[in-house]
Formats: sequence, C-alpha cells, structure tokens
Amino acid sequence: MSHPYTLKNFTPSESIGYLLKRAGSQLSLTVDRALAEFDMTHAQLSIFLRLAHGLSNTAADLARELMTDTGAMTRMLDRLEEKGFVRRTRSSEDRRVIEVALTVKGVQLADQMTQVVVDAMNHHLRGFSAAEIAQFKDFLRRMVANS
Repeated sequence: MSHPYTLKNFTPSESIGYLLKRAGSQLSLTVDRALAEFDMTHAQLSIFLRLAHGLSNTAADLARELMTDTGAMTRMLDRLEEKGFVRRTRSSEDRRVIEVALTVKGVQLADQMTQVVVDAMNHHLRGFSAAEIAQFKDFLRRMVANS
C-alpha cells in the first residue's frame, strides 16, 4: 500500500490529525457547556466516567489511561474531591497506591453524567448511520493500534 500523505498532497486543514483534533475540541466544548450546571469540566468528566464504569480505580491507572502526568491527575482529583464527587484512600495492600472511588454523591450523579456524554455524542453523530459509526470506531481503533 502506498502512503496516503506525501509532500505534494498534504494540506494541514485536510490532515486526519487536524480533523481529529478539531472534532475532539468541538465535542469537548459541547460537553463542557452541558456540564456547567454540575460544576464539572470535560477533563474531570473523563475521570468520573472511568470510575463510574469500573474502568480504573487508582490515580496511576487514571493518569495512564487518560494520558496525563501524575501531577495533573492529582490536581484534577483534588478538584473532584473538593466538590464531593470522589474520595481517595491509600491501598491496604500497597501504601504507595492511591485508590480512587466515587462518593455516594458521585454514584448518584453517574447516570446524569453519562447522559451528558450520550447527548453530546448523539448530537455530533447526527446524520451518521449505525454502520458508519461502527466503521468510524473501527478506523479509530486501528489508528490507536498502529501507534
């Protein structure tokens, strides 16, 4: 297979990287607007949803999965803890590990927070067929696998 981009055909505004970044930024803006009433940001929501759906349970896992450094993760967890959404505890098995979980308040808001993302995704995917969405997700997974 030949390479899809060459010096002759590359245009920054038509590059996959630019389009992915632009689409992601627009989606993030939609989510941020919807989250204003909950005093949460899109970045904080990413942490919240990983916890709500049982995908992560330590600060290190969250930092790794969300591709951020541990310092930034600590600051985001500080904010979520101040708002009463999460709690952090030291692992009883390994004191170096910080376990993170939703509080009762966080669990009570989990469905509403997930609905914010569902609504934003549905808004940005309007006009796409189910087959197109499945294909799009497959394309993105393949790009991730090529990393």
